Amino acid sequence: MKAKPKTLLNHWLILWVYLPLFSILSTSCQGESPCTDYQLGNPVEIDFKSTINFCTEPISITFSKILGDSRCPENAQCIWQGVVELEVTLAVNGTEEKFSLSSYPPFNNIPSEVSFKGYLFKLVDVTPYPNTTKTYTEKDYAVTLQVEKEEE
Repeated sequence: MKAKPKTLLNHWLILWVYLPLFSILSTSCQGESPCTDYQLGNPVEIDFKSTINFCTEPISITFSKILGDSRCPENAQCIWQGVVELEVTLAVNGTEEKFSLSSYPPFNNIPSEVSFKGYLFKLVDVTPYPNTTKTYTEKDYAVTLQVEKEEE
């Protein structure tokens, strides 16, 4: 009968000490995306509806949506190159803003690069490239951006 109080004490110890400690540790990083050691000046690829976080800079980028893709398919001949337009959400030092980017700025006067909070974000590429024999959905897309620190 002496074993029961000790067992009961162990259960209380688990409930009152370890369980709250586990809850705190398991929720402390909840909602945060892991960071990757991206380098400024090097292109970074972001999948559709994904967010990347820089470890060395206070930057996160989300590829939010495709606004339109009228690029000439790679296996076709067209009278003009077409354009892809997309939306990204940029966050620098906790300040977040949405921007539209375009592969051909003169078409709709949407830039191919934006300056935000001391950084320059440049559109490098959008994949996949259209093809007349394949059908793509938004989730197939990825954007490649290059981030540079602006001169002060």
